[in-house]
Amino acid sequence: MGQTATIVITDLVGSTALRADLGEEAADRLRSEHDARLTAVAESHGGTVVKGTGDGLIVAFAGATEALHASVALQQAICSLGRRAHLPLTARVGVSAGDVTFEGGDCFGSPVIEAARLCVAADGSQILVADLVRLLARGRGGLEFGGSSEMVLKGLPDPVVVHSLDWEPATPGTFDAGGTTP
Repeated sequence: MGQTATIVITDLVGSTALRADLGEEAADRLRSEHDARLTAVAESHGGTVVKGTGDGLIVAFAGATEALHASVALQQAICSLGRRAHLPLTARVGVSAGDVTFEGGDCFGSPVIEAARLCVAADGSQILVADLVRLLARGRGGLEFGGSSEMVLKGLPDPVVVHSLDWEPATPGTFDAGGTTP
C-alpha cells in the first residue's frame, strides 16, 4: 500500500577516490560519522532514514517543508564535517515527492527514482528540487530557490521542472552535528 512522502537522497561527491586516499579504516570511520551525523540531522527534521547507500542516505518525510529544511541542514552538516575533518567534502542532494511504497525496509516508486536522478544531476553542494516539492511547500519556511529548468531524467517519460534550493554553509562554531573527527 502506498503513501505520499517527500524523498531526499544525498550523495557524497568523490567518495570512492576519498576512500582510496584515506585508506580503508579511516574511510570507514568517516562513513560511520557521516551516516550518524546525517541520520541525526534528518531525524531532527522529522525524517525517517530508509537506508544508507554507502556514501549517502535515502530519507522520507511526511512534509515537503521539513524535507527542504532538512536538505539544507544535511548540506550544512556535510560542510561542517568536512571542516572538522580537514577534508573537501561536498554532497549532491535530490528531492522529489509523490506516492511511494514502503516494503522490507526500503522505499519504491517514481518519486524515489526522480529524487535519485535529481541527485545524480546536481553539482557538488547543490540541492535540486522537483517543482512539485516547491509547490507543496507553498513558500513556507523562508526558503529561497534559484533558477528553474526543465530536465529530462533517465528512465522517466516526461521532462521534470527542477529548481535549485539556495543554502549557505553554517558559520563555523554555530553549527555542530555532533560526533568526532576521524
